[in-house]
Amino acid sequence: MIDFKNKKYEGFSLVEMLITIAIMGMVMLIASITLSTLIKISTVSSNKTRVRNETEFVLELVRRTVRNSNPADVSVYNSIDARTYDAENDQVTDNENIDIPSVYALPLGENVTGNEIHFKPYGYVNWICIGFFRDMNPESDMGYVIKTSTKDLWDNHDKCFDGTTEDYRMYTIGLNSPSVDINSFNIAYTESSGGNYIVRFDLAAQPVDWYLGESTPVNREVFRQAVVSTEGINW
Repeated sequence: MIDFKNKKYEGFSLVEMLITIAIMGMVMLIASITLSTLIKISTVSSNKTRVRNETEFVLELVRRTVRNSNPADVSVYNSIDARTYDAENDQVTDNENIDIPSVYALPLGENVTGNEIHFKPYGYVNWICIGFFRDMNPESDMGYVIKTSTKDLWDNHDKCFDGTTEDYRMYTIGLNSPSVDINSFNIAYTESSGGNYIVRFDLAAQPVDWYLGESTPVNREVFRQAVVSTEGINW
């Protein structure tokens, strides 16, 4: 006699499989969104840290050098419309429609904002020039802080950022990296009672790469300010 045993097989139904796949898909989607957000936040944080470091480097440079200068050897100029910066060729370029020597004929007076400062620290043979220039490409919003050095700058301050000179080619460096956009660098001074200059530097910068939307409650721009007093010797 043949004994047929009934076997019962257990498994998932099609509906259960579809529900399981849907749940797993939602979990993976949430995990990927969370991971992507964490990567964006980490990148944004790193970029803002870089902006803070570079802006602090610029201001620390002017603190150390301007402080050790005689006020008679400190001049501020406004060449924001007269000159731009060619990032590809690493050169400050002149606006052909503006008479460049006239821009530097006289330094700015008290509390008048400029974008360049020229000064000669005690014991230095060369003058130091630090200026802010916008990109020569009108479609670019990039801004740059440039430092250079030259000698014999008593009556021809327009030569400090002259890209055709040997001093410019030897001593000029950019103080911000291509990853940091300088929005503004305003310089002004006030003469104190002792004859020294109190120089104010207002610097605004932001990272070039920004992965968060403009509506996010995170300020993209970084503001820094430095106030430096010259230490002239009065006899």
